[in-house]
Amino acid sequence: MRARTTRFLGATAIAACACLTLTGTASAVAPANGLEDVLAAAGSDTTVDITGAILANANGAAWNSDPDNHVNVPPLLAPGATFTVPGDLYADEVVYNTTTTLPPNGSSQGKAALKASGDAGDGKIDIARSSSPRGSSDPASFEYYSFATDGVTWSSSATGSGAGLSLSLAQLRGIYDGSITNWNQVGGANAAIVVYLPQTGSGTLGFFTTTVLGFDPTTKPVTIKRFQEHDGNSIPSADRANAIAPFSIAQWIAQGNAVTADKRAGFTVNPLTGAGFDGSPVAGSAGNYTPAFTTAFLGSRSVYHVLDTRTPSYDQAQRAVGFAAGDTAATASPLCGGQLATTIKRYGFLTVSGPNGLSCVKS
Repeated sequence: MRARTTRFLGATAIAACACLTLTGTASAVAPANGLEDVLAAAGSDTTVDITGAILANANGAAWNSDPDNHVNVPPLLAPGATFTVPGDLYADEVVYNTTTTLPPNGSSQGKAALKASGDAGDGKIDIARSSSPRGSSDPASFEYYSFATDGVTWSSSATGSGAGLSLSLAQLRGIYDGSITNWNQVGGANAAIVVYLPQTGSGTLGFFTTTVLGFDPTTKPVTIKRFQEHDGNSIPSADRANAIAPFSIAQWIAQGNAVTADKRAGFTVNPLTGAGFDGSPVAGSAGNYTPAFTTAFLGSRSVYHVLDTRTPSYDQAQRAVGFAAGDTAATASPLCGGQLATTIKRYGFLTVSGPNGLSCVKS
């Protein structure tokens, strides 16, 4: 990997980033030698927007004087669209499209792309966005940096058959195991419940089924439909009034705060009682929503940036979204040094308290 002549200067080098949404290539300082290292992040839909803001901050930072160009690859592209990750010393240009070279969509695909990059040593993907923790098949070279806490709860249409309801954990599980089939069984209108889960490979899907439900609904006598996680628009309009679907609380807040595109399509995130926190998961009003759940909530989960020590730009990736042994808040990345706390909250997440005053935890 490329040798570094300076160590990241931490809080003295950069102010906290303003809240912006960026899921593409952020503008970087022109490289003095005409060449720049390109660090690409890919994977989770849950964290694509907050990671875009974090990497935009890194691209505009005074400490990024080499410079490195941090690129945030979207999990989905509009029909016929392309997304280009520029080439550098280690990897050729990659042009993602909707037919032959799809971008990694979801935590599992992001981590698979990072592993492939580490196996090849080509640095095509340097950072995996993940809403799921370390898996048994992960290589030992993976490092997980937890940087925020999200919550996952159930959602329904604000004007539909489940509007205004609170569900108990037992009721939610009953809906997903097929023993509750009509909204009127849980206090709603007389209408059949249309059950949705996120796309396969989604970290939200794995967390919701494993931790919140405790079982795989596809093995139960219930009809499951799929949608793109946190995107109410991907649920057909004919189903929305009667649909139930898991939704990231952070994504719902970010969309409601207009720091990312609003794809809620009228869906609300709703109370889940008997799961460690019984109140509304969100406080505030449009443009000023904040997370109201606590880490005692069964639906709370860490979100991560995953690095692979084998990739050629590992040290640069760590400088952008992680920290090294012995780092403090003054020497870690701005993200792990706590300088982006306001941004993290604006995007709907709870902040993390780590060792040595850091706002990330490494695992």
